[in-house]
Amino acid sequence: MGRKLKIFPEKQYREILNEVGSFRYSIYEQGESIPGNLFTKALDIENYNCVVAGTGGTLSLCKLILPNAAEITIPQGSPVIVVRLLREDLSRGEPHYNADDQIIFPTAGGDIFRLPRKDAPDHYLQIAGTANMLTIANAYHLPQEKSGPIARYSENGARLHIDLFPVHGKE
Repeated sequence: MGRKLKIFPEKQYREILNEVGSFRYSIYEQGESIPGNLFTKALDIENYNCVVAGTGGTLSLCKLILPNAAEITIPQGSPVIVVRLLREDLSRGEPHYNADDQIIFPTAGGDIFRLPRKDAPDHYLQIAGTANMLTIANAYHLPQEKSGPIARYSENGARLHIDLFPVHGKE
């Protein structure tokens, strides 16, 4: 999965949940306001091309297993936010897009964490730097609607590339 686990402010977590809604996704294009100050310090970028924020709730008690870290438990029914930043990158010669993913979630201990992912399967896609939103959406299999139920998000094959594992037999 990831990089370094960091505490995420509850106020910003609630702001994202309030704007996007439960079990919904929203796509934000360049110039649009993003809830929760998601990228103020996380990626040190001023502009972005497209941000997808999806929310859902865990259907059972879940755990995250991190390398070199203890298991983290996410309580049943807790809202989990998955964020994808799709951004143009010119650092390797050919213009391409990167998908930077993160998950924001509460724990059984009462904290809220942000965990970036560094190995999404579609992190690097060759798309021209002049791409419009439709081109980006097609390349990442995103829905054509800018917001909707999370179930519709994956109809064209888009994935949120975050794996949670149910804890069986525990309440």
